[in-house]
Amino acid sequence: MYPELFRIGNFTISSYGVMVAFAFLAAYWLSSLEFKRRRLDERLLGNFLIGAMVGGIVGAKIVYLLENVTFSEFARNPIHYLLARGGLTYYGGLLGAALLMWFIAHRNKMSFWTLGDAVAPGLAIAYTIARIGCFLVGDDYGVPSDLPWAMAFPKGLPPTNERVHPTQIYEIILMGAVFIYLWKIRKKSAPTGWLFSIFLLLAGLERFLIEFVRATTPSPIPHLSLAQFMSIAMIIIGIIKLIQIRRLKVS
Repeated sequence: MYPELFRIGNFTISSYGVMVAFAFLAAYWLSSLEFKRRRLDERLLGNFLIGAMVGGIVGAKIVYLLENVTFSEFARNPIHYLLARGGLTYYGGLLGAALLMWFIAHRNKMSFWTLGDAVAPGLAIAYTIARIGCFLVGDDYGVPSDLPWAMAFPKGLPPTNERVHPTQIYEIILMGAVFIYLWKIRKKSAPTGWLFSIFLLLAGLERFLIEFVRATTPSPIPHLSLAQFMSIAMIIIGIIKLIQIRRLKVS
């Protein structure tokens, strides 16, 4: 584990922060290639990146605080919770980024599904790289395990000396495979929305399965976590769009 890369006085550069920065840069670079190939307005890509960053970070932080911090705790030390190492929730970030990117697309008269197709591979690789940051900082690990590859995170968030599933590594492998698949099929001639629908379906399925071995937050629905609840929503949206696309092709 390498939670801190280096420190200058009271200013710390965390491995997670660096990997998140790399994730956004990788997503931007791949999306710029797709914008160019699809002959979309490349001038809008910077706005979408900023929207994804702001919406993703704010959404992830808000949902994390709602789930894990009481109002009285937050009121006593808001700066601590806002700037704490870690403290970001995936599905809050996804929802925040999607809403802000949809708004920007709508303002610029671009179909959200057109945008989604262009950025789908970038989203997959960004998630993969961000999970490397989670592993380095010891965040988002799994439940206790006695498997040979289980490990402890004594400096994690929160710390644990018990051997657990390294679910960050599982997700790095799975979402890395999703990225490779999306990148391989991206040039296929198909109706608008098909690639982003496949991303939603695969990313939702990946997270749904990982939640069974991950230390997570339960939802109001018994035996389901909040992340699984959102994963199901992603899967359903992806399937519905693919069915619509199939019906359009048949008609």
